[in-house]
Amino acid sequence: MVDSLHSHHNAHESMQAPSISLKHDFLPKADTLFMQLKNEVVWDERMRARKTASFGVAYDYSQIRYAPNTMPGFLQIVCKAIENELGFLPNNCLLNFYTDGNSSMGFHSDFTGDLAEGSGVAIISLGSQRQIVYRSKADKSQEFAYPLPPGSLLYMSAAIQDDWLHAIPKEAGAGERISMTFRKIVP
Repeated sequence: MVDSLHSHHNAHESMQAPSISLKHDFLPKADTLFMQLKNEVVWDERMRARKTASFGVAYDYSQIRYAPNTMPGFLQIVCKAIENELGFLPNNCLLNFYTDGNSSMGFHSDFTGDLAEGSGVAIISLGSQRQIVYRSKADKSQEFAYPLPPGSLLYMSAAIQDDWLHAIPKEAGAGERISMTFRKIVP
């Protein structure tokens, strides 16, 4: 019931920022993990804007089907840390590799129909710091930007996707970044 109340806003008042959770310094040794992923992952290059890879259960993303792929031990450790922090154990990790500041992701909402109840999307950023920008679906003039430093954990509940779009805009001079997105998908 709270969600439906939350989505009604008086047109004359400024909207509340999206209720995300952002924890800096969540993942120690973020630089080591960045290099390991960059050098060891077999990157999928079917997408023009960035490279991708998926571990864990099968996942459909942006008209691309990723087959099941065994979750490596070092990612299972990260999944356990997310479970300790957020209360759900992810069974899929989708990686997005932004090779430079021109690699971006446009405004979108994540599909949440296949997520386990009470879970959302957890994002760990590695490499170059970038910004994530949220835009209200109800009022496109309402935008909120958050820096994503390496090792940070951003959590979006499924409900946020109903009211907000998010994007990783182009950023001149930005270096390489890997975004690790974790989900608990139910078949």
